[in-house]
Amino acid sequence: MLAVSSREFRTNQRHYLDQVAQGIELLITRKKDAFKLSRVEKDDTLMSKEEFYAKIERAKEHAQQGLGYAMKPGESLADFLQRMRAEGHV
Repeated sequence: MLAVSSREFRTNQRHYLDQVAQGIELLITRKKDAFKLSRVEKDDTLMSKEEFYAKIERAKEHAQQGLGYAMKPGESLADFLQRMRAEGHV
């Protein structure tokens, strides 16, 4: 991880963004604060932990209420997804 001041980052922003693009994490410091800058990968999520856990809780509640979708016995995943699309669920 590379650490720089906010002033240094502003002055050489392109250089540091190029570094981050290559996979180096950057710590930018400003007075008493610090910010971590890293490249967003395909599997990264942009939702907060609170949003993530709220979605899990809603999904659990829906499952307990029987509001989910299930594969039929012997149904392949491809067939299940095709059925979900045909029924307008995906």
